[in-house]
Amino acid sequence: MELLFFGRLGSTNDKAWELLGQGRPEGLVVAARRQDGGRGQHGARWESRPWQNLTFSVALRPDFLPAESMFYLSKSVALGVADFLRSEGIRAAIKWPNDIYVADKKICGILIEQRICGERIAQSVVGVGLNVNQRRFAAPHATSMRRCDGKVRSLREALAALAAAILRRYEALRAGGEAQGWAEVDREYAERLYRGSGFFPYRCGGKTFSACVDAALPSGELVLRLEDGTRRCFAFKEVEFVR
Repeated sequence: MELLFFGRLGSTNDKAWELLGQGRPEGLVVAARRQDGGRGQHGARWESRPWQNLTFSVALRPDFLPAESMFYLSKSVALGVADFLRSEGIRAAIKWPNDIYVADKKICGILIEQRICGERIAQSVVGVGLNVNQRRFAAPHATSMRRCDGKVRSLREALAALAAAILRRYEALRAGGEAQGWAEVDREYAERLYRGSGFFPYRCGGKTFSACVDAALPSGELVLRLEDGTRRCFAFKEVEFVR
């Protein structure tokens, strides 16, 4: 693992893509103390106060993954972030598809960009924004490691430990194989899902309904089971959690 820590970048994902294009090996980690053009899911901006949080990207070449199974990479990365937080004494859950929550507040966002070659994923850049030392947020449902336990952490030390946790999960995905290793990823992901058991309110097309999580498909869709037993499949942004 090679760590590159920049003072300021527009986007760590863009820098990681640039370095991948230059032939740098996978496992390269590009971090910035300040990121001016961070991206979230579906074009949203990732807000992070400079010098207080982790904003970084990991460059990968997951050509062992079929394009139709790309969500396994997302699951593994989310599990790696949850592993790191739990090692720090913070119990975290994965809010489908890959946000990381502590209780009912978001502590981390993940954005994965892919390049497909044929039926395989040729290259991936995994962007991660983890709130570490920031105490105040404009967003009402945001939190940080410091707000969870009061500790101020070294960003370099936290980056090294978190990137290592993500890469451990990635290598386990590669080594496990589809038959056994990916089933284990499914099991652990389901166990750590936010609102993963029980019925909760959801909203789709302006209508609110009660459902429980039935499955998260390899392609990324969420399957919900309604109170009458009906199963419905949703893509990202088709359904929202109701607080």
